[in-house]
Amino acid sequence: MFRSFVVAALLASCSTATGWAQSAPPTSAAPAAPQVAKPAANKPAPKASKAKSGGRAAAAESGPCQLGVIAISGGQFGVQKVGFMVFGNAFTAVPIESWGLDDLIVARVRAAAPGLSVRKIPYTKDDLARADATRSLFRTAGDSFKTFIQSAAPAACERYVVVNRERNQFSNTNQSVEGVGIVQWGNPIKERTFLFAMTNIRVFDGQTFELLKHGSASTEDGLTVSRVLLLNPIRGPNRELESAAFPAIPAEAATNPGFREGIRGLLTESLDKTLPAMLAR
Repeated sequence: MFRSFVVAALLASCSTATGWAQSAPPTSAAPAAPQVAKPAANKPAPKASKAKSGGRAAAAESGPCQLGVIAISGGQFGVQKVGFMVFGNAFTAVPIESWGLDDLIVARVRAAAPGLSVRKIPYTKDDLARADATRSLFRTAGDSFKTFIQSAAPAACERYVVVNRERNQFSNTNQSVEGVGIVQWGNPIKERTFLFAMTNIRVFDGQTFELLKHGSASTEDGLTVSRVLLLNPIRGPNRELESAAFPAIPAEAATNPGFREGIRGLLTESLDKTLPAMLAR
């Protein structure tokens, strides 16, 4: 209605009514024009962005590879109790794939190897299962990982870095802790709770697949007094928490931001301290 009124007014007040009648529709329709053009302009944008980022990723995957990284955080968070007596022991594995720990490991390798091309090597659970199946009394874990790399690595890299979850004995008990998680110790003197993130690093030659270096990620330079006296029951990166922090329901650990950031912090600190020497030629 408003458009018709404007055109009528212009026809009545101007002797060049025909000229105005021809130019008026584009003028009044101008605000609507971007609305028509906008979807067409916006639709290609994401495609172009994806194509661009995909191109970068493809270039990175197809270019030279100096370090191939196989990160095996396990995708699970252990919620564990170690009792004073055997009946007090309990363990629940909670899925935490959304925490992105494998990507964090790859990022720390990149940070420890500036100037080198680093590539994340994908793998499947079947690849891991086949590697585990090769273990025997006469084959070490290094031998199994050698087989695993040969079957899983799709590209020839100069070296391969395998960062795997590690298992260690808990204090002087017959229990162990592995990978990342939280453990509550039913010590008769005082109940204690620890958050831990333990990884093992192996570096392999990319041509012969021979093991070049092997060690545990650590936040310490050596044994501490607390470790020697068994005051700290975990041989690996850990942080003591208030006992009340232990989750009453294990599944709740996956959505606890304090656990997630605590684990990421322990991984970052230990890998940043250990990887540079491991990756040095």
